[in-house]
Amino acid sequence: MQKRVFITHGYTANSQKHWFQWLKVRLEKEKFLVTVLDMPNSNHPNVQEWLDYHASQIGELYPTDIFIGHSLGCIATLRFLAARQQKIAAAILVSGFNQPLPNLPELDGFSKQPLDYNALIAQISQRTVISSLDDDVVNHAFTEQLATDLQAKYIATNGYRHFTERQGVTELPLLLDEILALAS
Repeated sequence: MQKRVFITHGYTANSQKHWFQWLKVRLEKEKFLVTVLDMPNSNHPNVQEWLDYHASQIGELYPTDIFIGHSLGCIATLRFLAARQQKIAAAILVSGFNQPLPNLPELDGFSKQPLDYNALIAQISQRTVISSLDDDVVNHAFTEQLATDLQAKYIATNGYRHFTERQGVTELPLLLDEILALAS
């Protein structure tokens, strides 16, 4: 079975932003089936809308599936997976958070309800969290806490800020390498 990768963007983004299409092309060359989701109302995201959209676009989960989240897309992905309670191969979360961000209170709805991290750890075979120490949107301490809660491999890098095209990040070889290593 062809391995599937699902990429969930964050707040105010869409499937054409940042490094998402670059990653899609690279993974397709490696024979992955890649879906970059266009989450609804990304300028005014709603937890239930995002959960429903994930469900409508993804369908059944398979043990070989890999999920990638960026920023708000990380907690949204975790909420979707928690609702499904099915085993998957991996989740790689870039600049994620799982608690309210002081600078983005409009996103608090995504982190209000606690997640069952023990269940997520059992459900997601391999977990990696990536952060940039100079992230100016999601402080790296929030991302590190997410990694701790998920008992995930934590990759701290520098110079990528919030991993957005506005900040010059349109390719993310570190992430590609991590996906290929986890999938092998």
